[in-house]
Amino acid sequence: MPKTVAPKNVPAGSTLRTRRRRSAISWAIATVAIIGLGMGFLWLREVGRPVPRFESLAEHPDKTLQGTVAYFADQSGCVRIVAAAGSPSKDVLCISPQDVKKAQALGKEIGPQLVWLGNGRLEVTMFRMPKTGGPGFSPGWQKIVDVRTGKVKDVPAADVPPAPNLQTRPTVSPAGERIIMTSDPASGRIKIVLAATTGSRTLLSAHGPPSYTYGLHAAFWAPNWQWIAADDGRILIITTGHPSLIRVLTDASSRVAFGGDDPRLARFAVTDENLLGT
Repeated sequence: MPKTVAPKNVPAGSTLRTRRRRSAISWAIATVAIIGLGMGFLWLREVGRPVPRFESLAEHPDKTLQGTVAYFADQSGCVRIVAAAGSPSKDVLCISPQDVKKAQALGKEIGPQLVWLGNGRLEVTMFRMPKTGGPGFSPGWQKIVDVRTGKVKDVPAADVPPAPNLQTRPTVSPAGERIIMTSDPASGRIKIVLAATTGSRTLLSAHGPPSYTYGLHAAFWAPNWQWIAADDGRILIITTGHPSLIRVLTDASSRVAFGGDDPRLARFAVTDENLLGT
């Protein structure tokens, strides 16, 4: 067998060390590639995990659901109302870009908050960040919309409330049934439990994608106590039968609106009035 001859002027030990060094580098590159592929797979699995899917009421209306929901859609810049049944729907107030620019010049806006006043009237209130900075609210503007006639009334600046109405989300029914909501955006786990004197049962339990900071923002009773409205980035309608039924009323509502998603601001409002002829 022929002997291996080291290159001229290169010690044999140096060649062996070079080979070992190259082998170690190759193993290191392979290891990093394997780890990278594994992490990439996990990342794709997390990012690719869809938000829980539920049937769309817009596609499959349910006329047994009574009431009307108002919400703000920042893509259109309009306050829209939709029958809880899933359709029909219509815009009742649109905020023009010119109005937004004019209002923002007076201070960064937060909202709007929507509150039903009864008799088809909807209160739309925009707040502003305090001039001193930090958390809290300052008065912005308020309009009262008669959704039946389309008339809009501007509330005098002196009468605009300085903070949101916090009494718009009932979590306990007259029968004593309590809504318990848990949400962990870090893991994407959410749960809505209905607790009563006879026991508790889970209405909604899901594990969404944490990379999307999936979570619940609200869960409260409709005024007729027939169903629960919930907010997971969409507006959900939950009927509390056995088993519970979760459906999507709309995915067009705005989480951000103007100035961020403050948990004290309801993204939508619910009335038991059927205002769209349903």
